[in-house]
Amino acid sequence: MSRLTQPLQFVTAGVALLMLAACASGPRIDTLQAPNTDYSRYETFSYVSPLGTDRAGYASIISQQLVFSTRREMELRNFEYVADPEAADLLLNFNAQLSEQIRTIDVVEPAFGPTFWDYRYGMYSTWPNYRQSTSIDQFTEGTVVIDLIDAEAERMIWEGTATGRVTERTRRDAAEELDKAVKSIFDRFPIPSSSR
Repeated sequence: MSRLTQPLQFVTAGVALLMLAACASGPRIDTLQAPNTDYSRYETFSYVSPLGTDRAGYASIISQQLVFSTRREMELRNFEYVADPEAADLLLNFNAQLSEQIRTIDVVEPAFGPTFWDYRYGMYSTWPNYRQSTSIDQFTEGTVVIDLIDAEAERMIWEGTATGRVTERTRRDAAEELDKAVKSIFDRFPIPSSSR
């Protein structure tokens, strides 16, 4: 093995490990809550019509999965589902979107030899025997948003968002991945699940 291919293999293995770690971490979850919200005043919930994920006048498969998953999570928090949105204290709505992303990473590495000098990365300029390379990562990112609305006041009181990389596996297992994302979002809901 030549002295030049050995460091390249270490860098490639490091990038692969980072990518695996990023995939294993799941989607990024963010939540927002209206100030001074008293959740004890709410007992029932339903869904807006049409949902933000419905298309061309019918319930999309994504809408159906999100309704199934959010209904389970709301009922685990002792809210009662009612079919009539007019009779509900809370309404849920969704949005889902895919977007193409490009991320560039500049890497400074020795032109030859071991990577002993890695501790300097990003702190100050390196010796002249270093080279800079740019790695480009193009990927699809998916975002799911769940809105919780005070039906009487007609104002949003809570929002949960899951954002993550979409892969062939997540496309193939979309229902399971959406269900996991909804559970992760509701793990940050102000009222804990009664199943714990």
